[in-house]
Amino acid sequence: MIDILFDVIGMTGTFLVVGAFFLLQLEKVTPDGLKYNLMNLSGAILLLISLCYNFNLASFVIELFWIVASLIGLYKYFKAKRLQAA
Repeated sequence: MIDILFDVIGMTGTFLVVGAFFLLQLEKVTPDGLKYNLMNLSGAILLLISLCYNFNLASFVIELFWIVASLIGLYKYFKAKRLQAA
């Protein structure tokens, strides 16, 4: 049963990351937008959670980088919003 739970968590993360990429390609989101970066961040976090059960070093490392890239994107998004408001 616990196997299924971590698989569902991992697959949800996968759908979020891949979904964000598809939305980007369909021009439904922008690479500097909130939705795109939140989908990538939450997807990477869910994948990291699933990797804590079924560990794979290469996947773990790429998800860490994906989280950092998403956090940079969110920082830039909120910084730009703050500058627009000023």
